[in-house]
Amino acid sequence: MKNKILIICGFLVLTIFIVFNTFTWYTYFTNASNGFNVSNNSKYLETSGIIFQDNGNNVYDSKAESLEDDNIESVPSYNFKVTNTNNRAGIYNLYIEDLPVNMINDGCTEDTLLTRDQLKYQFIMNGVIIKDGVMNTINDNILDTREISANTTNDYSLKIYIHDEALNWFGKHYHYKVTINK
Repeated sequence: MKNKILIICGFLVLTIFIVFNTFTWYTYFTNASNGFNVSNNSKYLETSGIIFQDNGNNVYDSKAESLEDDNIESVPSYNFKVTNTNNRAGIYNLYIEDLPVNMINDGCTEDTLLTRDQLKYQFIMNGVIIKDGVMNTINDNILDTREISANTTNDYSLKIYIHDEALNWFGKHYHYKVTINK
């Protein structure tokens, strides 16, 4: 009788151990997969059901001209979308990063790059201007931090242009990319 009780207790402990470890490994692997998943299409980035899709046009052209703030309609927009495919709300950050000269093969050198203090930006979400100003005032490269409702899409447009007070800008350009992080 004593052996049967020990066998039953051992079996219960082993069952609890297996269930606990299975749950732990399941949790670990599902959380590990919640990082960035980049598809073969570089214009698509997903993090935990929040998808970033862009039009891929993120180089400020050297043929541009200096503009006053009320004339920026002619500046081409860098357009992208953030979609939450989850059934719950999520929070994301949008970052802007300067690309180094060796990232794009267009003859660019350190001398032909515009600096952030020569550039202004206008950031639009769902048709409403949410931020604008001189590029060097963007703190920690964060363009936007936002909560997005379940099954919702935010449409963004980013316009970057040489402001009318900038000096020594002719023939220069600016390379950047926008990324998302949860």
